[in-house]
Amino acid sequence: MGVNILPILFVFWMVFHPFQQVAGTNDVKADPNHPVEVFYAGANLTNLQDMISASDLTVYPEDKIEAFPDPSLGVGSKITVTRATPVLVVDAKKSYTYRTWQTNIADLLTEKKIELLGKDSITPIETTPISYALDITITRVAEVEVTEKESIDYKVTKKNSVDLEKGQTRIETKGVKGSKDVLYIVKRIDGEEVSRVVKSITVTQEPVTEVQIIGIGPRLAKSGPYKDTINAAAKKYLINGTALMCLMLKESGGGADTGYPDAQYRGLFQYEEGYWVSASAKAGYSGASIYDATAQIYTTAYELTHGQSRRWPPYAGCADK
Repeated sequence: MGVNILPILFVFWMVFHPFQQVAGTNDVKADPNHPVEVFYAGANLTNLQDMISASDLTVYPEDKIEAFPDPSLGVGSKITVTRATPVLVVDAKKSYTYRTWQTNIADLLTEKKIELLGKDSITPIETTPISYALDITITRVAEVEVTEKESIDYKVTKKNSVDLEKGQTRIETKGVKGSKDVLYIVKRIDGEEVSRVVKSITVTQEPVTEVQIIGIGPRLAKSGPYKDTINAAAKKYLINGTALMCLMLKESGGGADTGYPDAQYRGLFQYEEGYWVSASAKAGYSGASIYDATAQIYTTAYELTHGQSRRWPPYAGCADK
């Protein structure tokens, strides 16, 4: 009866050859998704982990490892590493490599505790079989409600005033911005905002409208006889009060009874009696005395703004004051 001496020869060889690696040795019948690599460890190594550490191979926790004979026998071992399938998963633009024995993407997600939520999407679809070096892309889509505080611009109202000289402005009521809470629906893809839509607006503080006073009034007289009356007439007819004061001083020196009792030209602005009757009536002072200072001032302001400035030649020199 013959004796099989091959095991004896293997042991003898391993004793005198402590380590031999055959990298990339593949079983022709192996699953292409799970490559097989073989190396041999000598009798001087009696622990599987030591045998793996002594090799140049990188072994992952998911890989399957077999040793024959048992390393503890101290006769050397044949180590067979069957690789788990590596799969690249790009999740929200972050890359992860997983190694698995699962047969489809859905089972891989379950195994690795990868959840798809809401409107998340995955490519390829979950029923796709696992294959060697498969690339999977997960797009994370999130819609969240975000409340932001925003300011409300105040309005500006402008009011003309003859009490303020033309070209000047004054703030009657200062504008104050309001505030509001704006509720947005924000859509993010892979953590990046791609859109936001206003869902609601709640005003928390109403703005205060600013009121600006715009001066359209004339230049006013700073001093002189009948200053207040002259300035009042200037505002009514939008005529230069300084010029009106200048004209009055040139015509009469500010004396209301100038020319009394029978001079041809009389009063503050030196009217002829006949012309006075007509002019004062048009200005609303019908029947007023030619020596009435108020009537003279208002009538003259009326006349100057109704095309009659030529009746007072000195006015040309006063108009630019």
